[in-house]
Amino acid sequence: MTLLRDMAEEKLTETTRQLGSVQQSLQSAVTQHEQLQHYEHEYQQSLREGMLSKGMSVADLVNHQSFILSLNQVVKQHENHVEVCEQAVDRAKAGWIADKQRLNAFETLIVRRETAQAQIESRHEQKLMDEFAQRAGQRRERV
Repeated sequence: MTLLRDMAEEKLTETTRQLGSVQQSLQSAVTQHEQLQHYEHEYQQSLREGMLSKGMSVADLVNHQSFILSLNQVVKQHENHVEVCEQAVDRAKAGWIADKQRLNAFETLIVRRETAQAQIESRHEQKLMDEFAQRAGQRRERV
């Protein structure tokens, strides 16, 4: 039983590492997504300011709008990447919970077994003490 618990503990350790890894990937993806959104917002702001303050040629306007559309597509693709990372974290959490429950079950079984063994030993000791007391009482009666 101890071997099974040790194996479950090793599995939980590995699952914990995996969970940490996918959480880091998610955090990185979220940070990149926020940076892309910020960059997109800055570029749109730059376009508005350029149009209002000094004006733009039609070619520059088309180029800016085209770039903003491309950037918007990248942001949307990255949103999908963030969602994939979130799903990976959810799966890793579910795996971690299952492994933790498995480890807890083995630990509970070990504790129950140890408790049962202690009770058996306690009863055996009590039986020996009762027999010893009974023999000592019988010796006194004979004397």
